[in-house]
Formats: sequence, structure tokens, C-alpha cells
Amino acid sequence: MIPKILSNWKVVLLSFLGATTFWFFSALGKDYNYRIQHPIEFVYNSDSLIAVKPLPEFIEIDVSGGGWDLFRETFWFGEPIIFELDNPAAIRYLTRPTILPIVSDQLDEYRVNFLFTDTLYIDIDRKISKKVDLKIDSAAISMDEDYRIISPIVLIPDTAIIHGPSSFIDTLDQKLVIKLEAESIDKNFDRFVKMGLPEEYEIHSNPPTVSVRFEVDRFDQLEIATTVELQNFPQDSSVYVADPNVQVRFVVQQELREDYFTDDFKVVVDYNLINKSDSTAPAIVVYHPEHVIEVETVPDSLAITYAK
Repeated sequence: MIPKILSNWKVVLLSFLGATTFWFFSALGKDYNYRIQHPIEFVYNSDSLIAVKPLPEFIEIDVSGGGWDLFRETFWFGEPIIFELDNPAAIRYLTRPTILPIVSDQLDEYRVNFLFTDTLYIDIDRKISKKVDLKIDSAAISMDEDYRIISPIVLIPDTAIIHGPSSFIDTLDQKLVIKLEAESIDKNFDRFVKMGLPEEYEIHSNPPTVSVRFEVDRFDQLEIATTVELQNFPQDSSVYVADPNVQVRFVVQQELREDYFTDDFKVVVDYNLINKSDSTAPAIVVYHPEHVIEVETVPDSLAITYAK
């Protein structure tokens, strides 16, 4: 009994598949109207020109055609419609009156009823080059808190040629500032680094990287107490500094560190620099050992007292 039921089901299934196949092929033999997205391609001299923005890849059109053609169009895009651009750097868009004849001519297997895409925007620019000097933004170098650069920053090479669209190249200064991505540097630096150019529009440089070298060393922050010297104050002591003691803070390379004494620093307060509004004057370091840096006083200004 079961084999007979299975046999009947096979007959039914084969009949259904046969009818469906007949209907499918019959339907594909008729003409239809259909809205499709068809691929397009722009042809231009890519050796001397470059697309600054992505070019359109499809247009939407309403067409009439055989079912087989539309079936193929739906599942396997046909050959793209070619737009040949003679002077694309001078063109910013193509409008429907320009697009429609090209589409109709190349889609000869269809009848084009309507073009939904009314404008194709294009942004193609000339490829040009510019030679620039290379420079490191030393102020932007991320150093470890206790480290400083102790040598000139060497770039090899110190020039480069930048290639790209004229709309970008024309904005470049004569000097291209390179920023280092390394952070908290605490050892001598010797690496090849990128120019930091935009990663688009086929912008590139020759050479693509530059060698950057410099030496660093650890620095210590120290301080020493001293007394300020008065300059241009009245001899009668009618004006004087209430508290002439200051701390001199400074930074020194670790390998140059030595014992420092009060006489190694000279701090003065000048009567001619008194701020009359708050009766203070700046404490100015006029002398210090040549190898110490970032020298400052604490406090940086002192109160001036007038005798009664």
C-alpha cells in the first residue's frame, strides 16, 4: 500500500514541476515593463585625471523588453553603459538630456521608457605633483614626563614630492609638517614614519616614508633656595622687598647633573618693574649654569613694601 502512495506522490510532483516549468518559460517569452538599476562606467584618461569623489555606479530606468532579457538583467547585470568623458575636469554633472541618448543607444535590447536618474554628479580633477620641504612638529612630539630631546631632529630625506588631485595639492604649503604617532618617548628615536597624507583620492608621496632620528635623555627637576638682589631701589631703604627669599626651580640632563650652589644662580628684583596696582615686582633669573633649562622662581613675583 505504501509503495503505491509514494508512486502517486511522485506522479503529482513531476506533473507540478512540469506545469511550473512550462508556465515559467512561457512567461519569460512575453514582453514586460520593469524598473531596473543598470551599471554604468565612466571612461577617461586615468593617467592624468583622478576621481576626487566616488563616481556613480548605477542609473535607474524604466524599460520594456522580453522576459528573458529582464530575468538576466535582474540576476546577472549586463555590460555597463559607457560614458566617455573628453574633458571631465571641466564637467561637474550630466543631465537627463545628455544621459538618455547614451542609455538608449547602448541598451538596444530594451525600449527605454523613462529615466529616473535625472543627474549624474562627477568630480574628476587633474593629477599634479608638488615638491615640499619636510618638517617635524617638535612641539607636538609626545615625550615621557622626565625625558627631553637633546639633539637636532634629522629627517632623511628632507624633501618629498606629493602626487594627487590639484584641488588638494594646491592647498599644500611649501613645508609639510609631519606628526609623530609615537607616544611617551623615553629612548633614542630612529624610525621610518608616514607623511600623514589623506588616505584617499590616490594621494601619495615619493618617498612614501621619511626617516626621523633624534636623541633623548632623562632630565631631573631640582630646586635651590636663594635670596634676590635689589636693583634701582632707593638708597634710603624707603622701599624694600618684604621677603627676598625664593626657590629657583630648574631642569637638568641627568648625566650633566652636579652639585649646585646659591652662587650658581642670580635672581634680581628691579624697582623700575614694580606693578603699582598691586605693589609687586617679578623675580627675574639673570644668570644660571648654561646647561640647566626651564628655569623659574617660586614665587615668580614678590611683594614690595613702602616704609612709613
